[in-house]
Amino acid sequence: MWPFPVDGAAPWPTGVLVALTAVCAVLAVRAEQARDRPGRVARPAGRIGWPVVAGLVGTAAYGSVPALLLALHNSAVGAGYVVTVPDLQPDGLFPAALLMAGLLATALLGSASVPRRWVLPAVGAVTGELLEWTYWLTHSSAGYGRTPLNVLVGCGSVPVLAAFAGAALHRLASGRPGRLAAADASRSARWALLLPAVVVMTGDLLGLDLWQSASPGTGIGPAVVGYLVGLVLLAAVVVGLVRWPRAAADLSALGLVGIGVYDVAQSGFGQSLVVVQKFGSPRGPAPLLPMETAHHASVLGGIQGAALLALGLWLLPLTVLPDARRLLGREPDPALARRVRELTETRADAVSSAAAELRRIERDLHDGAQGRLVTIGMNLRVAEEMIHSDPHEAAALVVEARVASAAALEELRGLIRGMHPPMLADRGLGEAVRALALDLPLPCETEIDLPERLAAPLESACYFAVAEVVTNAVRHASAHGLQIRMARTDGLLRIEVVDDGVGGADPARGTGLAGVERRLAAFDGILAVSSPPGGPTIVVMEVPCA
Repeated sequence: MWPFPVDGAAPWPTGVLVALTAVCAVLAVRAEQARDRPGRVARPAGRIGWPVVAGLVGTAAYGSVPALLLALHNSAVGAGYVVTVPDLQPDGLFPAALLMAGLLATALLGSASVPRRWVLPAVGAVTGELLEWTYWLTHSSAGYGRTPLNVLVGCGSVPVLAAFAGAALHRLASGRPGRLAAADASRSARWALLLPAVVVMTGDLLGLDLWQSASPGTGIGPAVVGYLVGLVLLAAVVVGLVRWPRAAADLSALGLVGIGVYDVAQSGFGQSLVVVQKFGSPRGPAPLLPMETAHHASVLGGIQGAALLALGLWLLPLTVLPDARRLLGREPDPALARRVRELTETRADAVSSAAAELRRIERDLHDGAQGRLVTIGMNLRVAEEMIHSDPHEAAALVVEARVASAAALEELRGLIRGMHPPMLADRGLGEAVRALALDLPLPCETEIDLPERLAAPLESACYFAVAEVVTNAVRHASAHGLQIRMARTDGLLRIEVVDDGVGGADPARGTGLAGVERRLAAFDGILAVSSPPGGPTIVVMEVPCA
């Protein structure tokens, strides 16, 4: 059901969907390849990535409603013909939007900035409602009639479905639950997000009246029950992909291969794509569609099938083949092997960081406090020799020694703050970051929600990571203000530092952000940076803290 009037035989809307699906697939593949490049940090899509996915979810909710409206008007009475052209069905918008949402979510998972909790449900609901009202305002009539009941059901069910789907999307985007959030431990986990679209497309190919309009004559009761069963089954698929992401990713890859092979094979039979069904005892001959309609559907179906087949074949080495070798005992668990490599790298980084920190402390003591203490000792020795012969000069030397001792004490305090600030030890991470914000030369807003203390090593690592990020902003970003947000939800500490500077920050250039990334990696933390030229710069850090 397109939201605007479209000729039933026009192929261009389906062509647009095929092109957009291909673009989303390319983005997902490029994101996966970027994660494999050493030293490459996956770049988030700013604040628009997840809202775009929520908009696609709202579009999918809108695309599913025609099945409900037709089910409410389904009746065993009547007669006529139903002409079906695969890939040109009105409800083809539903699986296409689901597939595009899954591909974009795959690219964004674990790397993009997640909006506030209400944003994704609101975007999904508003998008679905706008599409629904656009349909009713641009179509003078509909197959099920533009009656007040139809408008009420359509405009009431779309935002509800979209809001529920948006809330579930926010949980996935924010790293809850953990099986899917820990996608780096298993490369295939994130591709489980394609399973809902694969299930819907497979059901359509099998002729199940769950996510498409039931056949005429089915009856209102069975048609509505079939629609509700389809929604429940789709919710069960989402729960299943969260609980068993690797198995769901394997099914997604195999499903894409199967659907792609079917579409490519079907595209070789252009006329067979036009299906005419008869119900009751209709009068007159069956309707005919122009020959070019079948040809266009055949070409577009073949292109879409080739794209899905290529994506499924590309996914097989990432999903199915490693799991098959592991089950046959020919290969160690890839997640375990990846975890061992990560621990080896982070241990080496932690040892190097500790050695560098010890060298810094030694250098600061030698160049600062140690030199002042030596000077104090020399001045006191000279004052001791001159106390009887020249008391005034001896008193001046004692005063100089006292001033030097105060300076040495201040340097020692600064060194201690650099090792472990007293505010951090006494009051915790939240208060220490607030104190750090107050000492900055720029206005800095803080939103910190840490009701409980964290482990001391984790607090120290996060504090110095925040300190390094804000120091970079003050020195290099030409910023006028900063924002620091910090919250702990479901065993995950999320820190976000935003400045309104000139942008252009890149972890691959320089050692500041790269050092922050290495510091967090020792605690299985991740760093994501969004810093387009002209700003703003958004640095997101996430560290498990269960």
